[in-house]
Amino acid sequence: MGDRTKRKSPWTILVVMLISMVAGAICMNKVSPVLSNIMEDLNITSSSQAGLLMSIFTFSGIILSIPMGVLTTKYGTFKTGLFSLITIIAGSALGAVSTGYGMMLVSRLIEGLGLMFLGTIGPAAVAAAFAGRSGGTAMGLLMCYMSFGQIIALNVAPVVAEAGSWRNFWWISAAFGVVALVLWLLVVRDEKDDAAETVSAASEKSATLGEVLSNKSVWLICITFFTYMVVHMGVFNYLPTYFTEIGGISATTAGSLTSIASLIGIPVGILGGILADKWGSIKKPLIVTMVLFAVVVGILPIFNSSSYIIFVILYGIVAMAEAGLSFTAVTTVVNASQGALASATLSTAQWVGSFLSTLVFGALLDNFGWNMSFYIMVPIAVIGVIAALLNKDLK
Repeated sequence: MGDRTKRKSPWTILVVMLISMVAGAICMNKVSPVLSNIMEDLNITSSSQAGLLMSIFTFSGIILSIPMGVLTTKYGTFKTGLFSLITIIAGSALGAVSTGYGMMLVSRLIEGLGLMFLGTIGPAAVAAAFAGRSGGTAMGLLMCYMSFGQIIALNVAPVVAEAGSWRNFWWISAAFGVVALVLWLLVVRDEKDDAAETVSAASEKSATLGEVLSNKSVWLICITFFTYMVVHMGVFNYLPTYFTEIGGISATTAGSLTSIASLIGIPVGILGGILADKWGSIKKPLIVTMVLFAVVVGILPIFNSSSYIIFVILYGIVAMAEAGLSFTAVTTVVNASQGALASATLSTAQWVGSFLSTLVFGALLDNFGWNMSFYIMVPIAVIGVIAALLNKDLK
């Protein structure tokens, strides 16, 4: 990063990036635990429409993953991060005052744009700040931002909604964004930095991009991760509603239960990498976790409300290592100079899968009900397993 930013402690940079990304993750995950409240308040009767409120958040990431890196390079970490946090705050405020479905949908799209940018800025800034000094530990902590956001949203949003209105949590998430914005103004400097250039240096090489997109192994990993995201985000986002409607438990309890999977996911994500190192293989743990993931999703209907805790523990164990394994895997099947573009390609698959997830699950729910919706998720996950098995270049 620029000289002034480099004088800041790397851990200070990490904390600011983490808080900023958590602000976005809170926004991403805050709909599912209070979905029933939102549907009633805004007169939403279709599960597909409700699902779009969750999946629209990632729409910008589908088409802007690589362009976001270019913009970060052109305008610098400070300006693009400032824009990201302002959109998070503005989107949350707009959602809090939404009077109908259309306005709420637009607010979600605005919030999502902020997190998609921060997802590009944060890792690059942390990598530059640490420059190999405890970089692995720092990056591992940073990439837990989604779990932290899920834990906060799933536990706090239902309590706030029960005490007053779901809209109050939108104001809280906006306030969290303001805190991140103040820290950003104090810590990050308005300079075109090395971290931003690192993100998109490879993006500017069209020949390299062509080579990455013609790499069959990259596509197979993208298919595996895409199917994982469709199943995971579809099931996970609807879990609180399922626990409430089928298990008959309160929304507050349902949110807290679901968040246990995210809490377990923090050490599981790290342990997944350790296991891959021990086996000397990314392919084996990726296949094993995907198979177990499919099994756990398929047996969800056999659990009753008294055993939901067992399910979320199992889910957290088998469903939270795939992201780290997939992003590690995609860099092992390309040349070192192609790593950034391979990761950007995988990010596109990630956001496409996330976008479609709740749309697909919501449509299934409207047409087939809860149990069959979970059962149909299983073969989708199995497609991901098959793609990993067929990936001969993945070790």
